[in-house]
Amino acid sequence: MRIVYIILAHTNHEQTLRMFDRLNREGVSFVFHISTTSDPRYFNEVYSALKDQPNCYFAERALVRWGDFGVVQGALNAIDTIYEKRLEYDYAILLSGQCYPLKTHEVICRTLEKYQGAQLVEFIPFSEIADEYSYRIEPRHFWLGGRHFWYPHRGGRNKLFSALLNLLIFPFVPERQPLPEGYPLFKGSLWWTLTRDCIEYIHRQAHSEGGRNLARFLEKTRHPGETYFQTVLMNSEYKDKLVNKDLRFILWRDSKGDNGHPDILTAIDFDDMASSECLFGRKFDMQIDAEILDRIDEHLLSNRPTAVSGWAD
Repeated sequence: MRIVYIILAHTNHEQTLRMFDRLNREGVSFVFHISTTSDPRYFNEVYSALKDQPNCYFAERALVRWGDFGVVQGALNAIDTIYEKRLEYDYAILLSGQCYPLKTHEVICRTLEKYQGAQLVEFIPFSEIADEYSYRIEPRHFWLGGRHFWYPHRGGRNKLFSALLNLLIFPFVPERQPLPEGYPLFKGSLWWTLTRDCIEYIHRQAHSEGGRNLARFLEKTRHPGETYFQTVLMNSEYKDKLVNKDLRFILWRDSKGDNGHPDILTAIDFDDMASSECLFGRKFDMQIDAEILDRIDEHLLSNRPTAVSGWAD
């Protein structure tokens, strides 16, 4: 089983390199996308450590801001790199820089073989959740002076404030490409596991007129990373090959509405992670709890130190 990992990373170089060491095996390649908003020291540390690794590549960097299209563009840039470098792989796995494997490479490969070429991606028709999430799609979302705005603004109780804000921002509101006709939207987790032929389809579609039109529409929406790939695949010949799961262990206990982030996983979550079928956990932060990664290494991965970051098999 040949795997290419696409890593969307932006912070904590020691943790990024540690994850690389855990995943690095024969038949595995890596494409890193590091946001232009990252601290330059972070990029320099990761690039310096991995630039001479024969199975590591760096995609063209995009500007990634939370909730905007940049995260999609980063993944598409990585797919472009896979195509340009003619990488050999059976599956591509999209991870963040704060993911970490919960299973060994051998178990990951056996799991992918079990699914026999299916596409692992979470999805739900947007029509089923429109009441809850329509604010992501209906207003036009845009950035101005480094701040996120949307139009028309609806401020709940403070309707006067919303009316004044709409008047102020109206001259700056960009036009939006209409959603392609007959193209229903879908939502789900950004983190997917897709076969080579599916990745090649996404690459062709992204560079087609229809794909560019979809991107222009979603650029003016909120959290398009949870919409783009699901919508592309569910409007394609692959829709009947999608398995509605991402095999990621993610908790949302402390999330607050749309501004919530996944919980930082800690040692108290170990037993739940260990007993799950998930291949990867998200998200971890060594600066908050490094013990959980040590426990995963010892009990789930059986790893020992090596040269790149001090950890590996």
